[in-house]
Amino acid sequence: MKKISWVFVLLLAWALPLCAASDAEMLQFISRTGAEKSEVIMAVDETRSVPHKEKATLPCSLRYVNPDFLEMTYEQADKEYFLIDGTKMVRRRGGREDKFDLTKNQLMRRLANTLLYAFSGQVEKISTEQNTTLKVSEEKSSYRVVLDARKKQVMGYSHIEILYSKKDGRIVYMQMDEFNGVSTIYVLAK
Repeated sequence: MKKISWVFVLLLAWALPLCAASDAEMLQFISRTGAEKSEVIMAVDETRSVPHKEKATLPCSLRYVNPDFLEMTYEQADKEYFLIDGTKMVRRRGGREDKFDLTKNQLMRRLANTLLYAFSGQVEKISTEQNTTLKVSEEKSSYRVVLDARKKQVMGYSHIEILYSKKDGRIVYMQMDEFNGVSTIYVLAK
């Protein structure tokens, strides 16, 4: 009887990994469902954490249009605003508005691409552009993508983590940690 139970346990241990999706299957699902989305509109809570300052959570509405339009309109009184539209980016924060030509500003282009690629499910492009390792894992209701920088840089992201819903492939969580200690977390409405 003991031989049969050990054989059963070994067969079960061998078969369990076959039930889980492979890394390639998870990445394919993320990129396929991201490419299928022509427009996404949702509520988002953005939490900014800056060293030596209090965390701030800002509710906003987000609109993404595949492939190169992302707009976040914040609800607070001073009306912060963030826009990526093709080759231009506009950021209004603290009463100041900055405009960037993404064809000329590499740092802002990398930021814009990271956000656009995340929403379109092109995590491998984020990894290439940001020079990161790429790990994907399966959780109960989501796929977790973790991108860690291969080397420290003056500016950019040291760590990016994105959760994609297994049900429909949409982003439900994104954390972007910069080398300077600034962290931005997006929690998207369900």
